[in-house]
Amino acid sequence: MPAAFFAMSWTPEDDQAVQQAARIQTRLMEAPATSILVETSGFLLADLSQPGSASPPIIEIRRTDGQFGGAILGTLFPRNGHTRLPEIRHAAATALLDKGGRNLYDDYWGSYVSFFRVRDDLAVYTDPVSSIPCFYSADGGVTCFYSNLELCPFLDRSKFTLNLRFISTLVAYDKIQNGETGLNEVKELFGGQRLMARTPHAPPETLWDPRDFARDVLEPDPDSAACLLREAVQQVVSAWATSVPAPAVDLSGGLDSSIVLSCLVESDAPPPHLAVHHVVESGDPSEAHFARAAAAFLGADLAEIRFSPSRQLPDVTSHPASARPYRQFLSRDFNAQLSQATGGMERTYLTGQGGDHLFHAAETALGFPDYLRRHGIGPHLFSELANSARLSNLSVWRVLRGTLPDMIGKTHTSSLFGAIAARRTPLNSAALDQFDPVYAFPDWARVPRGLPPGKFDQVSGILHMIQVQDRLSQDDTREVVHPLMSQPLIELCLRLPVYLLSHAGASRGLARKAFVGRLPDQVRLRMTKGEATRYFVDQLRLNRSLLLDCLMDGELVAHGIVKRRNVEILLREDQFLTHPAGRMILVYYAIEAWLRTWKAILTES
Repeated sequence: MPAAFFAMSWTPEDDQAVQQAARIQTRLMEAPATSILVETSGFLLADLSQPGSASPPIIEIRRTDGQFGGAILGTLFPRNGHTRLPEIRHAAATALLDKGGRNLYDDYWGSYVSFFRVRDDLAVYTDPVSSIPCFYSADGGVTCFYSNLELCPFLDRSKFTLNLRFISTLVAYDKIQNGETGLNEVKELFGGQRLMARTPHAPPETLWDPRDFARDVLEPDPDSAACLLREAVQQVVSAWATSVPAPAVDLSGGLDSSIVLSCLVESDAPPPHLAVHHVVESGDPSEAHFARAAAAFLGADLAEIRFSPSRQLPDVTSHPASARPYRQFLSRDFNAQLSQATGGMERTYLTGQGGDHLFHAAETALGFPDYLRRHGIGPHLFSELANSARLSNLSVWRVLRGTLPDMIGKTHTSSLFGAIAARRTPLNSAALDQFDPVYAFPDWARVPRGLPPGKFDQVSGILHMIQVQDRLSQDDTREVVHPLMSQPLIELCLRLPVYLLSHAGASRGLARKAFVGRLPDQVRLRMTKGEATRYFVDQLRLNRSLLLDCLMDGELVAHGIVKRRNVEILLREDQFLTHPAGRMILVYYAIEAWLRTWKAILTES
C-alpha cells in the first residue's frame, strides 16, 4: 500500500491541547501496526501503512543544538538529480531550516509531505501534485493531518458533518480539487501549498503556481527542445525506477506508457524489465499488438492480464470512511489479478499518466494565437498557421477567425468548462445548473493572469492530471508511481510553448520527435487512442438492477441532490447505454456508497 501517515501539532503551553493530544495518541497506539516516526514537543508523526507494507521513507532534520527542525515524509530528490536523498545534511539542512522549508520547491522535487518548525508554529507543505494526500482537521486545540481518514478511526468522527455543497459539486463534475472534502470539518492541503498548523481555518498559501512557469517561456529550436524533453523524461523515470522496489510499467500500448518503458530500460534499474498490459474483454479495439510491439522493441518481458466486464460492482455499503468519495472504490479486485500475473511478486507500477497534459495531446488551433502573441508577424507565421490548421483539422480561415478574440483582448475561457458541460446527464443537471467554478477550482485553473489561450488551456488541464493521484486505502492496494507527473518535467513542459509541444502540427509532436529511435514507429507515430466504451457499456448492463435499486432509494435522492424520477429516466436501457456520459452512473454509485458509509457512522455517533 502507498505511504500512509498521521500527524498532529499542538501548543505545549496549552493544557487543554496537551490533554487532547494525549487522548488521541492513546487511541492511535491501539491501532494495529502503528509506529511513531517522530515525537517531540508539540508534534507527533506516525506511520499508518498497512501490515506488510514497507514503512515510508522519512528524512528528519535537526538544528545544530539537536532540537527538532523538520521532517519530510516520502521520497525526495535533489533539484537536478535522480538519486533519492536518504538524508539532508549540513549547509542544505541549515538552508531549509532557515527558510522554514519554503525552498523545497526550488531546491528539491519528489513525492512528499513535509513539516517544518517555524518559530513556535509548524509549516506543512505538499509536493506540487499531491502525490501523498494531506487532509487536516482541528480537534480541541490539536491540528491533525492524515493521508487517509479511513485509517484514522481513533479520531472523534461524531464531530463531522456532511458537506453537501461539495457532494453536489462532485455530482456535477467529480474531478475537482478545491481544498474542501465531503465533510465540513475536514480540509485538504492542495499540491504546492503551505498551511500553518496554528491557524488551520485560514486559507493555505499557494507557493507553487503553474502559471509562474508558463510565463517564463523557454523556446529553443525544435532539435534542442526535443533533447531537453527527452533528458527530463529520462531523469524522472530513472529517479523513480531506481528508488522503488521491483518497478514494472503499466503498458497500454500508447505513446506515453511506451516512453516510460523506454526510459525504464535505459535506467539503472536491473533487468529483466517487466511491462503489464490489460486486455479488456469487450468489443473495444484491442491495443495488445501495440503493447507487444513496444515490449519486443525494447527487450522487455510482457505480462497480459484479462479483464471481464462481468464483474459485479462492490457492495454499496462497503466504501471506506474516507474524506471524500473515490472512483478507485469501483475496482477492488484489480490487485489480485495483477499479483497472479506477476507470480505473486510485489511490484511498483510506473504509469504513463500525465503525458496527455504535459506533452500536449490536444487537437486545438490555440497554438496559433499563442505564437502570434509572442512573435507577431514574422517569417514563420504562415507555417505555424498551417500547423495549427493541421492539428485542429480546421481550415486556415477558421483558425484565423478563432484567433480574433485574443487579438482584441478578450479573456479566454478554459476548455475545462466545456468538458464539464459535456458531462451533463439527467441526474446531474440540477447540480450543473448551480455549478460555481470559483468554488470548484483553484485560482490558477480559472484565471489566465496574462497567459495566452493555448498555454492557459494546458495549465488549467493540469487539474485533471493531479486528480489521478487520488488514493483510497484498500486491502492489497498496489504501489503506483506516475513518473511523468514529476516537478522537473511539469515545469519544463509548462515553459515550452504549446505550438512547440505540438511540433509540425502533430499532437504530442515534440515528444514523438524526442523519442525517434527509442520506440517502434508503429507506436511512436500512432495517432489513435485506446478506449473502453464497450467495456463500460457491458458493465453497466450487467449491474443495471443494482444501480437502479441503490440510486432510486439512496442518499443522493434523500438529500435532494438528484431526483428519483431522473434516476429512472437515465437508467432506462435506451438512455444509459447510449448517453455520451452514461458511464458517469458509476461515479454516482461511488458517491452514493460513500454517503451510506458516513450515514451509518454519524447515526451510530
